[in-house]
Amino acid sequence: MFSAESDQLSTRHSIVFNTLVAFVIIIGFSLAGMLATLYLADALAGDAEAINQAGSLRMQAYRLASTDPRSTPALLSERLEALQATLDSASLRSALLRHGSTRLPALHASVREHWQASMRPLLDAQPPRLEAYSDKVPALVNELNLLVRTLQEASESKLGVIRALQAVTLFIIVLVAFVLIYGLHNNLATPLRSLTRMAGDIGRGDFRGQVQVPGNTELSLLARTLNQMSQELASLYADMENKVDDKTAALTRSNATLQLLFDSARMLYSTPDDPSQMMGAQLNKVQQVLDTGPISLCLNRSAEAGSHTAMTSYDLQPPKYCQLPQCSACPVNQTGRLPTGEKLLTFELRSGPDELGSLRVASRTDEPLQPWQTLPLTTLADLFAASLSLAQLGQKQARLALMEERAVIARELHDSLAQALAAQKLQLARLKRLMQKQSDQAQLDDSVLQIDQGLNAAYRQLRELLTTFRIKVNEPGLKPALFATIKEFSANSGLQVESDYHLDHCPLTPNEEVHCLQIVREALSNVVKHAEAEHCWLSLMQDNNGTIHIKIEDDGIGIRPEEQRAGHYGLIILLERANSLNGTINIGLRPAGGTLVYLSFPPAYRRLSPETGTCHA
Repeated sequence: MFSAESDQLSTRHSIVFNTLVAFVIIIGFSLAGMLATLYLADALAGDAEAINQAGSLRMQAYRLASTDPRSTPALLSERLEALQATLDSASLRSALLRHGSTRLPALHASVREHWQASMRPLLDAQPPRLEAYSDKVPALVNELNLLVRTLQEASESKLGVIRALQAVTLFIIVLVAFVLIYGLHNNLATPLRSLTRMAGDIGRGDFRGQVQVPGNTELSLLARTLNQMSQELASLYADMENKVDDKTAALTRSNATLQLLFDSARMLYSTPDDPSQMMGAQLNKVQQVLDTGPISLCLNRSAEAGSHTAMTSYDLQPPKYCQLPQCSACPVNQTGRLPTGEKLLTFELRSGPDELGSLRVASRTDEPLQPWQTLPLTTLADLFAASLSLAQLGQKQARLALMEERAVIARELHDSLAQALAAQKLQLARLKRLMQKQSDQAQLDDSVLQIDQGLNAAYRQLRELLTTFRIKVNEPGLKPALFATIKEFSANSGLQVESDYHLDHCPLTPNEEVHCLQIVREALSNVVKHAEAEHCWLSLMQDNNGTIHIKIEDDGIGIRPEEQRAGHYGLIILLERANSLNGTINIGLRPAGGTLVYLSFPPAYRRLSPETGTCHA
């Protein structure tokens, strides 16, 4: 296969090589013609002079015949030597050498012999025989005419050769140029246009075109390569389009799945009390988005107690195969298949060790669920489990909060009203003994007075507790309850209470918040009832060690020493509450006048365990 591809992608006839050969031929013939022309032209360079020299011999021969030796004897001798010199001139000898293959040498030898043998002796005689010479001049001139004509013909024949050579060279150059142009047009220009058009089609995404360039040239190789590339690109584009379609479908499914999970999470967490109905409402949408068989949901409190709710994606009713409360007869627990032959795939709803139910999908054996279906179902099962777990946890926390609230009320009743009533019970028993002993009236009146004061104190404590438990705040925590208390006392008594609260970053437990609020209420109640004050200052802050400091100050008459005696129920309750906070409380005179109630205690989240050295939360 590799050899076949190599043969297909190889060239045997190169356009570039053939073009170079044609240019070499044209240049070669041009050079050859130029060189031959130069050579022949060089050969003809002396022919014109030789023709002139030969032609002048005729004139000199006639001039010698007309020379009078008597008047100018020296002139005859001079002209005689001139003719001899012309006859033997270098230009004539050179012409004879260039045209040695012709009859010019023989003619020249004949003329020279005629001159030397017949003509010159007549002129050299004393006196010169001019008449005889004149009679023989025509014969010499005829020989000279033949010599000149022969020389001219020889020169013209070489000029003919030059013209023929130039014509042949021009013809060959034109012929080669025509063949080259024709070859370039057929083998280069036309294929290039086709290849360019095909390249443009490929650039526009059209891979249907094919270019056929005959031969084994570079362009035929390029055409085969482009054809092969076009086929491969068409295959790649088709494969890419299929992959893009698949990816688009996968992304669409993923978006729909994510939207489904998001909607499910938002819907479930918006109704944390009972999410089971919301789960059932989502089953039909889950089936449509994931393109599965019927989906059913089975819920239970615990694995031992069995199921309590079952619903399907069609009508939110138990599926036909469900036989609640006989869960042991369920096909899931038997064969895992429905009577119709469909297989039930189970996705457990598990939160830690607790089994909260299962999500079941009916699927045919020949069409198993794909990973893009099982993963969302698993996530949805975890989401359902988390929602159910949160709902159960919320219910458990609500029960614990109710129990804790009842415990707080019981503790408050025990620490205040129960102790006050117990003390009055003792006072009543004492009164009975005094009456049995028939004690004097003063003792009886004192006992009745103490019972009356105790009952009033118990009633006041009961009113305080009712007021405390009825305080309405829109936000949890100590701060809103404290501000509501300040607003209440300011509105009912006209007392101006200024607050300085700096416990925003101090998380207190509910028990600590109740004790702090009750201490502040008791202190404000004492200011209103006993201090005769116009202003009251309340400050709450935490120092660098984490200790909470609460100060209640007023500008009233100040606390009297007899009011701090043992048995004063309000002060005793303040001390008990401070002890419950593991703190201390001091009640005394304010340096600037009035009363100062100062409470300090370490909050629970800053107390260290002596065993582990860690903070108690």
